[in-house]
Amino acid sequence: MATGGGTPGGYALAVIGAALAVALALGLQQWLGLGDLSLVFMLAVLVVASRTSTGPAVLTAILCFLAYNFFFIEPRYTFYITARHGVATVVLFLAAALLAGRLAAQLSMRLQALGVANHHAVARQALGAGLSTAASESEVVEIAQAAFRSSLDAEVWVRLGNKGLHAAGVEPPPPPVLRQVDATDGTSRLVESVEEFGWWFLPLHAPHGTLGVIGLKLPSNRLPLDQDQRQLARAMSDDIAQALLRTRLVADLQSERLANESERLRSALLSSVSHDLRTPLAAIIGAAGSLDHYGGAMDATDRHDLLETIRVEGERLDRYIQNLLDMARLGHGALASERDWIGVDELIGSATTRMRRYQPEVRLSISIAPGLPSLWVHPALVEQALFNVIENAARFSPPGEAVAVAAQRVEGDRLRIDVSDRGPGIAEAERQRIFDMFYSVAHGDGAHGTGLGLAICRGMVEAHGGTVEALPGIDGQGTTLRITLPIGRPHGTMDA
Repeated sequence: MATGGGTPGGYALAVIGAALAVALALGLQQWLGLGDLSLVFMLAVLVVASRTSTGPAVLTAILCFLAYNFFFIEPRYTFYITARHGVATVVLFLAAALLAGRLAAQLSMRLQALGVANHHAVARQALGAGLSTAASESEVVEIAQAAFRSSLDAEVWVRLGNKGLHAAGVEPPPPPVLRQVDATDGTSRLVESVEEFGWWFLPLHAPHGTLGVIGLKLPSNRLPLDQDQRQLARAMSDDIAQALLRTRLVADLQSERLANESERLRSALLSSVSHDLRTPLAAIIGAAGSLDHYGGAMDATDRHDLLETIRVEGERLDRYIQNLLDMARLGHGALASERDWIGVDELIGSATTRMRRYQPEVRLSISIAPGLPSLWVHPALVEQALFNVIENAARFSPPGEAVAVAAQRVEGDRLRIDVSDRGPGIAEAERQRIFDMFYSVAHGDGAHGTGLGLAICRGMVEAHGGTVEALPGIDGQGTTLRITLPIGRPHGTMDA
């Protein structure tokens, strides 16, 4: 690869190379003939040409030609040549030196171009690999910072609208001054600025406008960027602009999806209120009316039955309203509350204690693997999700059969909680649908209820980066609902 090129350093190397060739030839002339000494000068031309470019190579060839003539062709120490064969020798030497220097310089420049192209390809490949996983604008800037520091030793600052983004330790630059030019299609575009205040600003172009500006700052002790490095910076800036545009599109699609789901949720809630709320309300009103009109004529057993109906239907109504509120919070994105650390045994103990309070007759078999780490979750929401699963399993377990709750760590730093019942089970075709809102299977586990409990469970668990799935029960009997949660702080979900 060329080191001096056509710069003054390259021409200085040409002079030094010719001088060294003269010194070496003078030292070898007592052992070598005149024709052999010409090879020493030819070697000097090839060495300089391989290290520089065409201009220094031609200068080396001319200097070596003159030195060969002056020091070694008779009469020596003049440029006069007496014999015709001497003229032919020096002319052929000059032609050969010029041709060899030209070919060597071309080969050197091609190798240099290949090296630059390879460096650019590696830099853009590394940048593209990082940008492909970036989920936010701040992550794009962090990846860009690492890529520019590695390839150009430059710091990065990005301005998107009125928001400036930069990595830690980077001082924001003064406001960039970009020129605006008219394009051929009638629109105007921003173009890059000259270097000012130690910063070089480039626009981040998108198909329908400009997203913002990226600024590059080089160390003060570094040489200015050459044309190849500037071309690399422009190409990397275009890649960054495309990544920023992708993150915006993903965010817009996510917002639109949430808006659509919220609208569907509101419609479903309104349609359910007319049916599912009226059933317990009608039972409560009927029992209260009977007590009001006929309470005095009833015996103690009948009055107790009516009061028990009011209590049971009231608790049912309370749970249903809580489910509606939880689903509304899920639909409006209100579950992004602060997280906290909670032990697995504490989480399961809280949910099972609450379950026994509502259903004292329920039997629970709990198995927690030793040494499980704490979870970084919203404790109340995950407990509600686990309670809904346990309640669903208890509802369909035969009398006297225990609901099994087992927790263990699995590969990939994830926690698995299995809740298994011994009921009739769920058909394979319907196992996924039981997590849809207001869906209840016609028979088996899930044949009763409003169809909200498991939908809430899935929403809460997925909001923490986890999953919920329905599987065949233990020994093929009943159903196992499996909750899987990440251990640690999952990225992109309900960050504190």
